[in-house]
Amino acid sequence: MNYHRFKKKALAPLVVLPAILGVGIAQAQDTVIDTTGINDSTAIAAQAFQAAAESQARINRLSDSADEALSQYKEQAKLVDGLEVYNAQLRRTIAEQERTIAQYDRSIEEVAELQRQVAPLMERMMAALEQFVELDVPFQLESRRDRLALIRDTFDESNVNVAEKFRLVLTAYQQEINYGRLIAHYTGTLELNGQVRDVDFLRVGRIALLYQTSDQTSTGVWDKDAKQFVELGNDYRRPVAEGIRMAQQLATLEILELPINAPE
Repeated sequence: MNYHRFKKKALAPLVVLPAILGVGIAQAQDTVIDTTGINDSTAIAAQAFQAAAESQARINRLSDSADEALSQYKEQAKLVDGLEVYNAQLRRTIAEQERTIAQYDRSIEEVAELQRQVAPLMERMMAALEQFVELDVPFQLESRRDRLALIRDTFDESNVNVAEKFRLVLTAYQQEINYGRLIAHYTGTLELNGQVRDVDFLRVGRIALLYQTSDQTSTGVWDKDAKQFVELGNDYRRPVAEGIRMAQQLATLEILELPINAPE
């Protein structure tokens, strides 16, 4: 009897369990879980992450652009600083050039005034030199006259500036000065006793002008008082001939005994 009770007690759960399980399964089958909200949340979260990633990418791009702009700004700032220094230097250079131009303008005005004064001065100098040549010892007279005439011709030439004209006048003066410092020989003709003879002239500075015929038969000297050549004695034949050789650089220089007019 006790055994059957035990079996009943033991079997009862077996009978009830299927029922319970059946009820649970039925309830589980009847209960439907709604996941739409979860899916929506997941989609929103994904969109948020995507938007955040895109925002970060934009931020990175903007940051790179800002860095590049800053770098360009620094370069432009350096360029501006350099240009300011360069402009300051140019301003100083321009100011110096303006001062130089002003000096040149003043110099041009002074030159123009000087040119107006130089022309009369050159005229007086040329007149004095022409007169001096005519009154001087008459050596190489034609060539000296021709040189002065050529210089005077340039006074009327517009293509010759004042500086060049003045230089020519000074050169003529220098040439006349040199005549008084040198011993020279040149040939020419001279009328002697009604005959034109070929002669050798010997010029000793400006203190003596002598001649000697080619055959050495006649020797003479310029007399400034008589303003003509006068014949010398035979005593001067050899000294004059030796002086001619020295002027031609055919003999060494030595002291010669020549007729010299005493200074007044």
